[in-house]
Amino acid sequence: MSAFQVTENCEMIIRSISLPVKPNPLDPRPLSRSPKQEKVKDNDADYYPESPSGIRRLQANDLETESRSDQNFPFTFDWAGSTIELNPGTDDDGFRRIMHRVMEKNGRENVVFRRIPEKSRRYMRDVINTLIELKWMYMLTLFLSSFFLSWIFFGALCYMVAYYHGDFIFDAVSGERLGEGSEPCIYGVTNFVSMMLYSITTQTTLGGGQYASEECPETIFLYFMQMMCGAAIEGSMVSIVYAKTMRPAKQWTKLKFSDKAVICYRDGKLCLLFRVCDPRERQSIDSKIRVYMIVDKHTREGELIKTHTELKLEGNGEQLIVWPDIVCHVIDESSPLHHFSSAKKLNAAQFELYVTIVGTSPTTAQMTEAKTSFVPREIFWGQRFVNIIHYDASNERYIVDYENFNTTISVDMPVRLTPSNQIELTPEN
Repeated sequence: MSAFQVTENCEMIIRSISLPVKPNPLDPRPLSRSPKQEKVKDNDADYYPESPSGIRRLQANDLETESRSDQNFPFTFDWAGSTIELNPGTDDDGFRRIMHRVMEKNGRENVVFRRIPEKSRRYMRDVINTLIELKWMYMLTLFLSSFFLSWIFFGALCYMVAYYHGDFIFDAVSGERLGEGSEPCIYGVTNFVSMMLYSITTQTTLGGGQYASEECPETIFLYFMQMMCGAAIEGSMVSIVYAKTMRPAKQWTKLKFSDKAVICYRDGKLCLLFRVCDPRERQSIDSKIRVYMIVDKHTREGELIKTHTELKLEGNGEQLIVWPDIVCHVIDESSPLHHFSSAKKLNAAQFELYVTIVGTSPTTAQMTEAKTSFVPREIFWGQRFVNIIHYDASNERYIVDYENFNTTISVDMPVRLTPSNQIELTPEN
């Protein structure tokens, strides 16, 4: 083999090693949807909330389930997008949005007042309402502490009276009392521990071996004062506990709102829906539901103000809560939600729906109230609630499937077309 052939073979070997090997292209296979779809109990409704593919869109356009003349507005059966498919915590640029709530889901107001002048004096002037608004832990601790302090206070005063009267001075041989007077101030008291037992039995009216005598008028005065103090503490405790349990904001503990609201079409109208239920046997009387939309508004002068607008509800907000009922707000031109035409716009919005229900309790005949709120991430576009009320013919009664109270299914959303979009979709001749 010549030197030229050896050099050429070496160059071929080096070149083959240095050049990267090009991998074979992967065969992209489209992900197909599983034929096994989720079912909601015995219903045949599809509960797989995913956006349809392009094939489904074309097929939906060919479906003529409802004519355009019936809707009185041009539309196309297209997927408008679902809120659950979007990231509810980020904007289009990927930054996380902060949702500011005025009302928590459990009905507590997320408002705290600070830098109030003479705050302590104002609370002491209205001590009754201050005690009612205290948390249970603090209120019970306060009353238990008042009992212990009163026992110790009056026990110490009675001990001082008996000590200066000489009731604790005894003869070492005979054991007789060497103090003033013929009788002790309090019978059966020989030390501080027995004096504390006397104070507790006196205030709680339990009775014991210790009792006051007529020898010392001071102990008789302290006896009456301790009895009145104990009655005042017990009466205040019973009144405050009753007032706390009967407050309107804490009365409807069993009233349940749905965890989310939905936006879908009902009878050709775009509607905002949420569900409410009172599982008690005796429902409230004359219940009234109100929904307010709280939005931050910037004025022309640069001022930021909180505005609230009441939403019009079907039936003027008067609901029959014998079973789980769906509250409906029609999103028409007069609705503050009218400009949210897609799930993307709704998800990017900044507002809060403040929901309140006011009624009369059939048990106490007092006004009661329940509250909650919904923010955009809790409002699902293109969803509707499943039916949970069924009639049992064998037992002749209605059955409520409470387990699916918050269950929703995805639905197709007709998209309103603007005149410009209609021109674009018009086929050219």
